[in-house]
Amino acid sequence: MDVTDNANLQIMETLKQRQKALRSEERELQARTRALYTAPAVEGNNAKDLARSLRSFLPPSHIPGNVGALNSVCWPQWYQADFELGLNPVMGPALKAQSFFQVTQEAAFILMSISRDAESATNSGALAPLEIEIRDRQSSRALMNQPIPLQNIGFKSLPTILPTPYFIYPSAFIDITMTSFQTVNVATAGSGRHQLSFFGYRIRIEDFEKVLSTIFK
Repeated sequence: MDVTDNANLQIMETLKQRQKALRSEERELQARTRALYTAPAVEGNNAKDLARSLRSFLPPSHIPGNVGALNSVCWPQWYQADFELGLNPVMGPALKAQSFFQVTQEAAFILMSISRDAESATNSGALAPLEIEIRDRQSSRALMNQPIPLQNIGFKSLPTILPTPYFIYPSAFIDITMTSFQTVNVATAGSGRHQLSFFGYRIRIEDFEKVLSTIFK
């Protein structure tokens, strides 16, 4: 058996394995198709009936929160706060930047998690010696007892989940203050652009106790 024969055998074996994988995928698709024919029908002419129908066959973890009566739904929401410290910013005791977001008037906001992003990966961006304070403007309450380092906040798709969600009323403002914990001025290199993202759920507060039960079991 020469080299060409060995190569042909390898190709044949690869094709057989591919054929086997395709047949397995085909059987899986056929099984899914049969399952669709046996799935219960979603019935109802309004949001209330639709919600009742979904609860009849879906587990609690899979029931959508935005289906139902107007005052019994919740939906996900993101708010962003941007900071522009400039190019090659100097980190020191004089540095201070502020941003905010406002919850719109149609529903309250339950803050669940926070994440951060930076345009630069240098000591002016993701590695910057910065700290933040988050404060509710209406009550003057801070979400922490002292400013926390920026790196304590989860990066991008790995947010920091709050141990206790924070309830924010409609039309309320949340102020975020960014400062540096450097006691002397330190030169940095790169962009000083930062963004904080706040994730949570919007709920209408007319029946907020009922809606909260759908979020916190």
